[in-house]
Amino acid sequence: MLGSWQGDDTVQFIELRMLAPGQQFLSDGGGSRGASDLVFDDASGTPETRRSFVFTHDLAAGAQGSRILIATSALAAVSGVTPDFVLPPGSLAPRHGRVCYRVNPPQASNATGVIDCVAYGKFTGDVGPFGPPTPLTPDNRSLQRVGFSGSAADDWAPTLGPTPANNAGVTATLATLCGDGNVSQGEDCDGQALGGKTCASLGFATGDLVCRQCHFDTTGCTFCGNGAINGKEECDGTDVGGRSCTSLGFTGGSLDCTERCRLSTRSCDPTFFVPGGGPLGGDCLAEWRVTNAAGRPGADGKAPVRQRCRDGDPGCDAEPGAGVCAFTVAVCLDRTDARLGTGSRACRRAPVASWTLLRPGAGAEELVRAVGLLGPSTTAGSVVTFSPALDATERCTDAVRVMVPTRGRRAGTVVLRARTVAAGGRPRDADALKLVCVP
Repeated sequence: MLGSWQGDDTVQFIELRMLAPGQQFLSDGGGSRGASDLVFDDASGTPETRRSFVFTHDLAAGAQGSRILIATSALAAVSGVTPDFVLPPGSLAPRHGRVCYRVNPPQASNATGVIDCVAYGKFTGDVGPFGPPTPLTPDNRSLQRVGFSGSAADDWAPTLGPTPANNAGVTATLATLCGDGNVSQGEDCDGQALGGKTCASLGFATGDLVCRQCHFDTTGCTFCGNGAINGKEECDGTDVGGRSCTSLGFTGGSLDCTERCRLSTRSCDPTFFVPGGGPLGGDCLAEWRVTNAAGRPGADGKAPVRQRCRDGDPGCDAEPGAGVCAFTVAVCLDRTDARLGTGSRACRRAPVASWTLLRPGAGAEELVRAVGLLGPSTTAGSVVTFSPALDATERCTDAVRVMVPTRGRRAGTVVLRARTVAAGGRPRDADALKLVCVP
């Protein structure tokens, strides 16, 4: 496929290859069957701008591997090859678009009749089952199929010397000017000659612009540094996408943006909230609050249920003695947590009727006692029952030290499991916290 040649958008061709014998019957056969066609889309892929080219006759050669050349008159004049079908100028989008081959009537296994498509350049329409578009453009070079994975991004490669061939086997090679070191008509660049262009002049912030096949290769360019979030950037300068340390689950601090436009939570407080699992609808009934500088959530706000601390690390071990880690843990009820949904999808806060420590560990008694102090309650073993139920107001216990001893040279583990039940018995929130002390 060629969309433009040396600046002339009227020099275009599409070449089809028969994968099986007898595929030369393309027309409606005088009304005895449906005619095949080519469907052309521009960059948007909207039906309003779609064009169709209907095959008007059959071909002589139908052996496997035979070619079918659909080309403009301008291509015929440049190449000297007579096309099998004359393509009206303007049918094929020269740089960004899509072309599909469709049969009529559709095959039994394919209701649309679309046999194959290739989307290219900055095509933004629906690609269907044919994969993302190839970022390559058929501008001053042809695109040639080199694979059959079903993904246009992988199955097409650029060729500087297009070789249109018709059904009679007549072929030609268009001589390219790419490589002579001069930026010729239709070329973006040539070798080291970039025409004065840089990443910045093309709208990027920084980077190294290079020339490949006389087209700009901007993979070395980046928008990072322009102060606005682009593409896969998590942030840019002071633009952090409306996020903050608190929205990512921390008690406070400053959310930073690195030079590579990645969010950093290193300046957020080392104390953060761990939802602990359970169905999302009631996951905000109770959360753990943990202090662990090394186990903090990242840019996605996901707080690991497994919290690891090295014995003696002041960022997580509140006990200076050797052989044991003192994790600082609190229980928080009905906390508003942006990580658990917003608006109509936000977690449902509800009055809390009871809290139960299902799997006690060292320091369990203190946790149960601390939860009981959140409101009028009775405690039976590890079950705290509030009477009346606590209203749906955020509240946290005082911090409690949970001791996790090492096992000699091996890590020690304490697993806390709790269940929080709302008034009326629903919803329920089951939470876990795994504390690991590494010697």
